[in-house]
Amino acid sequence: MKILIIRFSSFGDVVLTTPVITKIKEKYPEAQIDFIVYNTFSEAITLNPKIRKTILFDKSKSKDKKYIHDLIDQLKLENYDYVIDLHSKLLSRIIGKGISLGKNTKYLKYKKRKWWKTLLVKLKLIPYHADCTIVESYFSALKKLNLKFETKNIEEGKGDALEFYFSKELEENLVQKYSLDKKDYIVLAPGASKFTKKWPYYNELSKKFLEKTNFRIFVIGGKEDFESVENNNERVINLCGKISFKESGIILKYSKLSVVNDSGPFHISRAVGAKTFVFFGPTDPKLFSFEKNTYLFQNPNCPPHSLYGDDKFQKKYSRCMSDIKLEDVFKKIISEI
Repeated sequence: MKILIIRFSSFGDVVLTTPVITKIKEKYPEAQIDFIVYNTFSEAITLNPKIRKTILFDKSKSKDKKYIHDLIDQLKLENYDYVIDLHSKLLSRIIGKGISLGKNTKYLKYKKRKWWKTLLVKLKLIPYHADCTIVESYFSALKKLNLKFETKNIEEGKGDALEFYFSKELEENLVQKYSLDKKDYIVLAPGASKFTKKWPYYNELSKKFLEKTNFRIFVIGGKEDFESVENNNERVINLCGKISFKESGIILKYSKLSVVNDSGPFHISRAVGAKTFVFFGPTDPKLFSFEKNTYLFQNPNCPPHSLYGDDKFQKKYSRCMSDIKLEDVFKKIISEI
């Protein structure tokens, strides 16, 4: 059996496909699985030993008709039995249906939330409550493969049971470079794709840890996050914009704990088994099944009100993240160390 999975973005959503891949290989060990992803998010899925081939789609050419047409022609030659569309938007449908046209290839796509619900949330007319987790929704595409979502991992405390891979050589080099095997540090990831998903007190939290503990502090994220935490202490190692996602995963793996927003590092942290403290504000944490060592911070007076976060808060949600108090966060983290 040959299968192509399509999920272009974003980083976390690509990582969230790994339970699907695992379940397919459990049911069909001989299946060959290829995966197509935007080149900008490829580190979320590369080096996964269950995948035969990772196909990188140049994100800058997502509207280039010739590029798309040539890719479809190239992928048709693979004679896939199934194309599983876990993105389910216009581009993925064009490619998925294009590959299956005139072939014996079956095109399967996952069931997204109802269109009217998406519209009303985007128009800020209703709050957002997830109907099911993202991983559970992905499994809706697998019925013809006789696969269905199971709650076994949740019951065992594994949550979504995510996976994230990096090379042994890279791991050994990074462990040596930063003495990660001492496990004497925490990780802060202050960034997020949208402003409203960012907890505003990472710098103050860093100062608390420097004052009250002997931990080192690694700060990870994009270059735009570099100034989120002050760097005037030798115990602060700020790697924002300096390391890859794979390297971030290694640093998270050896950490005492991580503090993250609803963002890529949240899913990497969970996937490598780190103790993870995560902030949720506008988005709904019920989109995920949490592991037993993942802890949620949320403003109880602010219901989820956005699908993906926004560039600014509506007035009625202006204190959504800022009302998650520093002292409460620090006290909870310390109690779990």
